[in-house]
Amino acid sequence: MKKIILFGLLVCGANLNPLATMMNHRTTSASVLQYKQMDYSAKAFSLEIQAWASGMFDPEHTMANLGINGQDYMVLSQDGNGNINPENILLGVAQLTPNYSSMIVLHPELMLYGELFHVYKQFEYVFFDVRTALLTCRTVINIEEIGGGNGGMSDLSATPLYNAYDAFTQSDWQYGKFGQSNKMTGFDNIQVLLGSSTDMQSFSSDDCKSFIAGFALMEIPTGMGTTAEWLFEPQVGTNHWAFGFGGDCMVVASNGFSLLAGGNYRYILKNWETRSFDLTANGQWSRYLALDNFQGLQEQSEGAVSGLPGINVFTQDALIQGRNQVNVYARLKKDFEHCLFELSYNYFHTQKETINEILPISSNYGIYNIASGGGVSTAHLATIAQRDTALDNPPVQLVTSDLNLTSGAAGQWSSSTIAARLQRLEEHCTYGIGGSVDLAHTSQAISTWSVWLNFEGLFPN
Repeated sequence: MKKIILFGLLVCGANLNPLATMMNHRTTSASVLQYKQMDYSAKAFSLEIQAWASGMFDPEHTMANLGINGQDYMVLSQDGNGNINPENILLGVAQLTPNYSSMIVLHPELMLYGELFHVYKQFEYVFFDVRTALLTCRTVINIEEIGGGNGGMSDLSATPLYNAYDAFTQSDWQYGKFGQSNKMTGFDNIQVLLGSSTDMQSFSSDDCKSFIAGFALMEIPTGMGTTAEWLFEPQVGTNHWAFGFGGDCMVVASNGFSLLAGGNYRYILKNWETRSFDLTANGQWSRYLALDNFQGLQEQSEGAVSGLPGINVFTQDALIQGRNQVNVYARLKKDFEHCLFELSYNYFHTQKETINEILPISSNYGIYNIASGGGVSTAHLATIAQRDTALDNPPVQLVTSDLNLTSGAAGQWSSSTIAARLQRLEEHCTYGIGGSVDLAHTSQAISTWSVWLNFEGLFPN
């Protein structure tokens, strides 16, 4: 397979700064607080099953990572005075007067639901711990359009596009579509821990016992990676292996209180995924610019021609480099009258992605010039908003190095999670409820809530 190694260039200027063209989701296997903590003071075999649901809040925060200028609204103006010239996406008035004008408000939604599975076995000094989940993920970016609706241009399949929803879900686009709800079901990544724990007798007393544990971890991928067919696509699992290590320290008091503090580190290995890219010189959302075929330029002598979807050319397989991930957490638990209540905190950080290698784009394409109706020459410096741009003389062909590789990579993820759980303790089982809130600290992170019902069977060694 032929590959080309290229480095994206950063451009100064607010309207050219790259935004991510995709959003990653946090895997449940790395979400420490969604699962019950192993009790190092009780040697047992445990099987836990949870009915779990999670949803996103603060959609404006998500659009700060995806929208033009970080906004959740955009002005479509065929005269070139908005954020997007709709002719670039074949959404324009069919007559000669270019007067399509509207404002769209974008509202992303994310919902995850399914079953979480957790099994651990604690021997005298050694333990293993396995976590995964069977989940359904549903995502959508709702489009609310104010004005417009008077389009009439047709896509390559001769289907008229009358509004923004028609344009951003058109069937000729192989990638980057949004407006329609999508979902997928599958197993989330599997996390396996293998470690050892021991009673720290020198730090223990009759009223307080201390335990320390160390472990190696492996994360087994269950997904196929991003496909880029949809903006804010549904994801369950990843296609990246990860390896790491961690440790816990637990203090158990005779009055029913216990405190656990710990953390883990993992290195996520590189792998190929499909990503969409903006153009370095053309700014945000330039992946949606219309294209002209050079063969058409040679044959066209007069009259307008339809633009070709640039998103199909600017989406390529990309090698996502390895990166670091860190989890730090603390759990405070109180046992009382055959029940327990736990309050916990987790800080989660994943390093930003880096893309240095992608497959080459198709040749013989240039950026469509709206002012001339295409077919004459290209406009290689056009932005997604413009109408009047200078014709290239001679035409300029797009090459792979024109893509801004930074725009196809996810930024760093930092978030804080606060969780609480209440459980009933029986001799051979526990059951209860819980909930958590994940608060995003960076634009790539997603703010979510989650609730669960859990049942745990306890089997003596």
